[in-house]
Amino acid sequence: TGSKILPPAQPAMIYWPYGKSTQFPELGEGGRTACAGPVFHYRPSFAKTGGFPEQYDQCLLFYDWQRPFIKWARLDKNSRLVGIEPFTSSIVIANDKNKIIEAQKSGRFIIKRPEDSHFGPDGCLYMIDYGETWGANPDSKLLRISYQRGNIAPVAIASASPNSGREPLTVSLSSAGSKDHEGDSLSYEWRLHPANKLISTEANPRFTVEQPGNYSVELQVNDGRGGISKASLPLLVGNTPPQVRFLSPENGDFFTPGKPLIYKVLVEDVEDGSSANYEELMDARTFVSARWSKGDGREENVEPGLAMMRQNDCFNCHAVGQKIVGPALMDIANKYRGQAGAIDATVERVIKGSSRVWGDAPMLAHEQLTTDQVQMMVRWIYSLEPGKAGMDMTRGLTARINVPEEQQNRVGVLEVSYTDAGRPPAASLVGKTTVMLRNHRMEAEESSDRTGSIIQGAGNASAGKCLRACTDGATARFASLNLSDAASVTFRVASPDTGGTIELHRDSAVGEILASVEVKPTGDWKNWKEIVTPIKSLEQRADLVVIFRSLGQINFLSLDWIQFNQQ
Repeated sequence: TGSKILPPAQPAMIYWPYGKSTQFPELGEGGRTACAGPVFHYRPSFAKTGGFPEQYDQCLLFYDWQRPFIKWARLDKNSRLVGIEPFTSSIVIANDKNKIIEAQKSGRFIIKRPEDSHFGPDGCLYMIDYGETWGANPDSKLLRISYQRGNIAPVAIASASPNSGREPLTVSLSSAGSKDHEGDSLSYEWRLHPANKLISTEANPRFTVEQPGNYSVELQVNDGRGGISKASLPLLVGNTPPQVRFLSPENGDFFTPGKPLIYKVLVEDVEDGSSANYEELMDARTFVSARWSKGDGREENVEPGLAMMRQNDCFNCHAVGQKIVGPALMDIANKYRGQAGAIDATVERVIKGSSRVWGDAPMLAHEQLTTDQVQMMVRWIYSLEPGKAGMDMTRGLTARINVPEEQQNRVGVLEVSYTDAGRPPAASLVGKTTVMLRNHRMEAEESSDRTGSIIQGAGNASAGKCLRACTDGATARFASLNLSDAASVTFRVASPDTGGTIELHRDSAVGEILASVEVKPTGDWKNWKEIVTPIKSLEQRADLVVIFRSLGQINFLSLDWIQFNQQ
């Protein structure tokens, strides 16, 4: 259908190959994902709305998602290309980690992957930044880019050390990072609020607060040409931050998917005392959250409903997997999931309060929350499913945390926070710490310091990769393991013809042998076998060095994973 006579094909106005372009060398080389449009059309009213200036009138904006870059194509009145110009020097366009780090150090704004853009009726550019990599990125964003005419206001950045403590509190203030984009000299003014008391006009002063209370420190920087910017930070005098730590588990300890773990926390606070002595009083102020991931750096965003619950008092009375004052959130989800009208009914109970729905303890009203806010919370609760990964949160100095059943989860992070009772008039302070846990089953590619062995793709390996022993005596290291409760170790291996031996040594290749197992031929690289052998437990943490031995063979054995089995 349609016309069969088409106009002749026209050459591209601007084009760039994978390699260097002789005609457009400023467009670089490498991967390419070309995007183009829009054309900017200037209006005098843009001067009042922050729209782009007249100098870009009739210019085409084009960009590349992959390389990346953003450029102006300047066109004449007949829409012919006159030249290519940089978008702006005030923004860094980069998705290389090293370039991103350098840009962050300089304080410049970063766009990682420009994907789509439009000029709004205000003359400002609205652009989608896809984020650092392929997929659902937590750093993706919608940007509004405006044009500031005349003098550009300076940037004010303030920091204080310490920012809390008992009175009298001597504080070092810093304006490091404050700058003027046009290079003007800056003057500084520090004030203490709520009294609006002038502290200093130095860039980095020290001062002392004698009386306890809740203060804020304000830094004002002035470029001398009418540009003024301010930055504020809290200062709490009269209370000391609590110190919290996990007694168990410790950083680097193992978890087993589907098997709950018990945590224990110690809190020490100058004002409140130690949880070892005041367990009952401090227990209710201690919250522990757990999150689980595949350890591939692609952490999921916190659900809006969960974020809203954490900002309010929900976890004072509820935990995901266990009853506290109110029912476990998982029990609520299991009872009402899929029921028509259940969400609206639950939202109404949360806002207006309820009693005798789950027992004698009433639920207080939350009339300060909107219906939309509570709906987000309730929808997150109803999304909970037994055995699925996500966020778990509970209260107490010691309790059980449910571990999701997904074997793909390689990393667990426990975070504990304790909110102290304050020391009037000084408000409460929160102390936090985290521990990172790892799966009892460790992928071979998680090893380090490999010699004579390489990581290579293997479609039927558990994570699509394995460790191939290439030479007799090949080694790989697993760092800082807690083997205190290990009774045996399981290896998933493949060896077509020759087999070999795997040894586990303590700390080095000449260290004590903790386990040794013979690997017999499996017939094919795709035929994986699991072999179990006892392992000597250790009271102290240690590195584990894996040594692959054969009778002079090469490319003789593949290791998919190692699993440490508890007693």
